[in-house]
Amino acid sequence: MNQPNSTTITRRLPHGAWLRVAFVLAALAAQMIAHGGFDHVIGTVVKVEKNVLTVKTAQGNVNVNLNEKTEITSNGQKAQVADLKPGSRVVVDVPEGSKDKVAHSVKIGVAGAATAPAPPTKH
Repeated sequence: MNQPNSTTITRRLPHGAWLRVAFVLAALAAQMIAHGGFDHVIGTVVKVEKNVLTVKTAQGNVNVNLNEKTEITSNGQKAQVADLKPGSRVVVDVPEGSKDKVAHSVKIGVAGAATAPAPPTKH
């Protein structure tokens, strides 16, 4: 019997492409899990006035409301509104889509490090 001559062409992704695809998918999955139903406001405290926390972010100042249910922590320990000092770094979790922007939690980090003066140069 005479069989027709057929050729199967298989295309493969370049070496390492599967690894890159897997990495991108893992990063996207981690980002989705990290949100956990909250929008994150990340920056430094500008001020706290009448239970409104103003945070300086890369996109500009953001006002977030605080209430009696807002959990405030510093180094994993319970903290108070009075601990929210200007210049302190914070991560604020606000429920996604919240119209009134009431913070669910505020995590206080280390205040921004002051810039040390450059050492004197010898001539």
